Amino acid sequence: MTGPDDHDAYPLADIGFDDARAAEVVAGGWQVGSECRVVRMDRGWATLQGTDGSRRVRLRECPPIVVGDWLAEDDSGTLVRLERSSLLVRRAVSAKAEPQLMAANVDVVLVTWGMDTQVSSGRCRDMLVLARDSGARPVLVLSKVDVGTGVDELLAELDGFLDGVEVMTSSAVTGEGFDRLRELTTDCTIVLLGSSGAGKSTLTNLLLGVEAQETGDVGRSGEGRHTTTSRELLPLPGGGAIIDSPGIRAATVWEDEEDDTKEVVSRFPDLDELAEECRFSDCTHRGAPGCALDRAMSDGELTAARKAEYLVFVEDRATLVAARSTAGRLRDREQNRRHRP
Repeated sequence: MTGPDDHDAYPLADIGFDDARAAEVVAGGWQVGSECRVVRMDRGWATLQGTDGSRRVRLRECPPIVVGDWLAEDDSGTLVRLERSSLLVRRAVSAKAEPQLMAANVDVVLVTWGMDTQVSSGRCRDMLVLARDSGARPVLVLSKVDVGTGVDELLAELDGFLDGVEVMTSSAVTGEGFDRLRELTTDCTIVLLGSSGAGKSTLTNLLLGVEAQETGDVGRSGEGRHTTTSRELLPLPGGGAIIDSPGIRAATVWEDEEDDTKEVVSRFPDLDELAEECRFSDCTHRGAPGCALDRAMSDGELTAARKAEYLVFVEDRATLVAARSTAGRLRDREQNRRHRP
């Protein structure tokens, strides 16, 4: 696997620098020739790729950055970040509701879903929402179709989340889909998004033509092992770049907490409406009397798997709303303190 200092010198145009970026540097008054791209993030360090090669800098010497960001230097040699064309961000998996930046200036997000998986398709829905919200073009790649089945069933479950999303199938064994993948990735910055074991590292290796990423087997549970442990941008043969990232165990959409009036987008609007029919407004949907969801399950109109996905979403939504409310109270308290005579 490539190390943080193994990036050779090559034209920045190969990884996305174009006339628009050059004009931005000139307009900003930054030093022409100082342009560089963040190609790797390690603990406390970033690797920056310039025309003359790569260098490592401490994160404290940079503005807030993520893999894929473009930087330049001002007259004093201070690094400044250029405008982002897209930003892939999710809510961090922690007790705090905070954004986790994943990649910037991405053209295409390949949401990769292994057809051999037993994991709930709810994660796939979440990743499609993340991809669409980033500002990049989302593409759903159904990988491992040589060993998995149920493509039609999965697409039926994802109905309503595929508007404008290209869907394609691929197999590293048979080569299915790779001509189309190469077309999609030519002269683009792409990022692979998917659960562990979805085949992202295998796809990366095939697109790069080298064994750049380790691969691992998928366990009986359908969960793969995390074979990618850091985000890294690598140049593709013939132009373009690919960002591989660690497998995602959760992909919760980030909502801006500064906008306390913005509703959390629901991916289960039909079940939200059904829940309004429950006997009690605070129904837990876990065996409570008069639960409309339980009634729908008894009638065969709702599966146990989809109900379980919905309950996880409801809990996540409640956590996010509570965190946003707390943040709003803290902001109000701080504003009152500042304006206190």
